[in-house]
Amino acid sequence: MGNLKEATKITIGLEIHITLKTKEKIFNYENTYQGESLPNSKVSSWELGYLGSLPIINPETVRLALKLANSLEMKINSLLLFDRKIYNYFDLPKGYQITQQQPLANNGFLPIIQNNSIKKIPISSIHLEEDTAKSLYHEKEILLDFNRAGNPLIELVTAPVFHDKETVLLFLQQLQNLLRYLEISETKMEKGQLRVDLNYSLIINPNYVTPRYEVKNLNSFRNLERALEYEIAKHQQLFACQVQPPFSQTLGFNEEKQITITQREKTNYYYLPEVNIPPIKLKKKEIAQAKKSLPCLPWKRWEKLKEVKVNEKNALLVSEKSLLMNIFNFLEKKLYWQVNESNEWIIFFLNFLSFYFSEENFWQFKKRCFSYWQLFHYWKQKKISKEEISLIAEKLAKTRQNLAYLIKKHHQKKVIIDQKLVNQEITRLWIEENLEESYLLNCQKVQNYLLGRLKKKYPSYSVSEIIKVISDFLQAARKFD
Repeated sequence: MGNLKEATKITIGLEIHITLKTKEKIFNYENTYQGESLPNSKVSSWELGYLGSLPIINPETVRLALKLANSLEMKINSLLLFDRKIYNYFDLPKGYQITQQQPLANNGFLPIIQNNSIKKIPISSIHLEEDTAKSLYHEKEILLDFNRAGNPLIELVTAPVFHDKETVLLFLQQLQNLLRYLEISETKMEKGQLRVDLNYSLIINPNYVTPRYEVKNLNSFRNLERALEYEIAKHQQLFACQVQPPFSQTLGFNEEKQITITQREKTNYYYLPEVNIPPIKLKKKEIAQAKKSLPCLPWKRWEKLKEVKVNEKNALLVSEKSLLMNIFNFLEKKLYWQVNESNEWIIFFLNFLSFYFSEENFWQFKKRCFSYWQLFHYWKQKKISKEEISLIAEKLAKTRQNLAYLIKKHHQKKVIIDQKLVNQEITRLWIEENLEESYLLNCQKVQNYLLGRLKKKYPSYSVSEIIKVISDFLQAARKFD
């Protein structure tokens, strides 16, 4: 039969459910469930399908959906229509889910950065809909938690264009970053805020072509990878045993056993118009405003950084970190930003500021951005040692002391180096430990050794000053040789 692994061709499409970052649910005024309460403790009459409970659209969900649609350059349908997706299952007491048969937007793409180039992944559609109850499958029972029912969701559907798990994972990581950056969703997978339905079909041999299968509600990248590996191995085994593939199925992933489990056969859904939500006409001005309000997007920032010769690693890091993206946008608006300083700023931020800031406390950076910008230039011009920069950066982040005061304070503490004394100690080490021979073999190693010994002996001296004395000594030693 040949190498089964090499013969296997897989085609993958994704359905991704994204919990929106709104205060209230999509069709009622209950707070959006964030995954932090006891099961079935945050449930209202709407989630349970009580008679007389009517839906009312949360406008914030539409605004966030428009933001995502514009960032993905999708064609937006100006008429919003909602429908009832009819199906009888435990997780929906109403017997239907309010969703959109006609998507809010379709035919777009997400540019991802792969192998130092941009690759456009086609997005078929995005829909607004309500979440259902969480189903927990056990051997003898199914447990339901209705807390998340009614949460606002965007369902994003990709075209079936993936043929390897590496591209799938990269796409999901960069989509997750975009959603966080645009403040559309927190996308915490452990809280169910980003769930992936994996649709796939396999060709192992001309005689073994599977129908489409769907693995539902994968809540981590690791589970997605394991589910995919398990399904490929399962069908390779069936092919090896000359067993025909089963009919199209919906499967779940058992995290404990690391296997997929058949839940039900694939079924067709029926739709009826949601008569309690009238058609909503979106104005061209509203759509244009949503597009205009978008910040510089990750792939565009990546291209800008590449244009000014920022190294590949740093450019990718900025595009993947929503905090760094926000900082770049803010600096461009508020300060005299020079794009040719981008690479140096990234190094400065990673070495001195990244410990103190995250997406949650970005406002603190904005509050003192001018001080950090001045400190960056002190570091760039080497007016202050790295140790002093670290201490001042920490004080700026943790206290209300201003930059001018901190610099003055550190200059007052600065001890004037006794170059003669340091030279004598270097000479002593040079002779007693026979460093001349080692220096000829590895000059950098000897320089680092001397720096370590001198820092320990003279801890109050500036490191940059010690390095200067060592450099002068070694330069003289080279001339003598």
